[in-house]
Amino acid sequence: MAKLLTALSLGTLLATSAMAQMAISAKSGLVSYIEGRVLLGQEEVALKLGGRLTEMKPEDTLKTEEGRAEVLLTPGVILRLGEKSSIKMIANRLEDTRVQLTSGTAVVEATEMDKAHSVTLLVGEAAVGLRKMALFALDAETGIKMYKGEAQVIAGGNAQILREGRLMSATGPFATAKFDKDATDPLYRWANRRSEMLAMANIASAKSMQRGLSGGSGLGMGYMQGGWMYNPYFGMFTYLPLSGLMRSPFGFFYYSPGVVNRYYNQYIQAAMPVQAPSIGGAMSGPRFDSNLGYTVNSRGGMAAPSAPAGGGSAGGGAAAAPPPSRGDSGGGVRGGGGGGQAH
Repeated sequence: MAKLLTALSLGTLLATSAMAQMAISAKSGLVSYIEGRVLLGQEEVALKLGGRLTEMKPEDTLKTEEGRAEVLLTPGVILRLGEKSSIKMIANRLEDTRVQLTSGTAVVEATEMDKAHSVTLLVGEAAVGLRKMALFALDAETGIKMYKGEAQVIAGGNAQILREGRLMSATGPFATAKFDKDATDPLYRWANRRSEMLAMANIASAKSMQRGLSGGSGLGMGYMQGGWMYNPYFGMFTYLPLSGLMRSPFGFFYYSPGVVNRYYNQYIQAAMPVQAPSIGGAMSGPRFDSNLGYTVNSRGGMAAPSAPAGGGSAGGGAAAAPPPSRGDSGGGVRGGGGGGQAH
C-alpha cells in the first residue's frame, strides 16, 4: 500500500511538473512579469510560483508606479508597460484583443500574428491594428513610434499604414514624420533585454518539447499549436512557434521543437578534445548542459550554434545568432519541422 501511494504521489508530481510547463490560455492579457509596484485595479500584483499568471479581464486596469510590467497578449505578441503608466483591457479574446493605453508609455513587440487572432492597441484617438511583425512604442501624450515592421493605424476616420522609422501623433491632425530609431529610451532597452531572455528560455523549452515529441522524457506529446510556454528552469514564459523558427523584431530567434536541434547540438561527442584555458583566458571546449537545454562553454555562456552564423540583431546576444536564411515572411524565418503547442 505504501509503495502504491508513493507511486501515485510520484505520478502526480511528474504530471504537475509537466503541466507547469504549458500555458494553455484562450485569453489575452496575462501578466507574466513585473518589476517594482504594479496594481491590477486596487490590488498589488505579485509574481506567482509555478507559472501561474494574473489575468486581466475586460474593464480591468493595470497600473505601474515605480515599476514595469510585461503582459502576454495573443501568442507572439507582448506589451511591456513603462513606469507610471496604465492600460485598460477592453476585450481579451484571442480573436478580438483590444487594449487601451490610458497613461504613460508602452512598447509592443509582435513576433508573429496568427490569422485567426486580432490585436488592436488604442492610444489617444488612434487605433493600431497588428497584421504582421512589428515593434513600436506608444505614448499617451505624443502618439506612436514604429521601430520595426509596420501596422495599420485608424485615426480621424482614415486608415493608413505606419511604417518603420515613422511616428504619428495620437490626436488630430494626426501628423506623421520621421524619427531617429537609434535614439531609444530606458523602456525600449528594457524591452530588448526581456526579449533576449525569452529567446534564451525558448531554446531550452523547444529542446524539452522535442524530446517529448520523439518519445523521450520531455513534454509535449500531441502538442501541436504555437504559443506561450512556461520554462521552470528560467522561471519565466517564452514563445514556441508552431513550426520552423521565427525572428523577433529585436532580432532574436524562437525555435520550434522540430528545428531546434539543427542549430543547437543536443549532445557533444565524448571524444571531443577539451582545450586548456590559455593565459589570455581562452574558453575550453563546449558541453551540453541538460538543465539549461543548450550547449555552453566553460564559463557558462552559450556556445555558438552548430549552424553557420551570419547577420546580426538589434540587441546582440547569443540567442540572436541566426541560422542560414530560409526566406523572410513578415520578419519570421520559416524552416520545416514539427510544431510545439500552447495558446
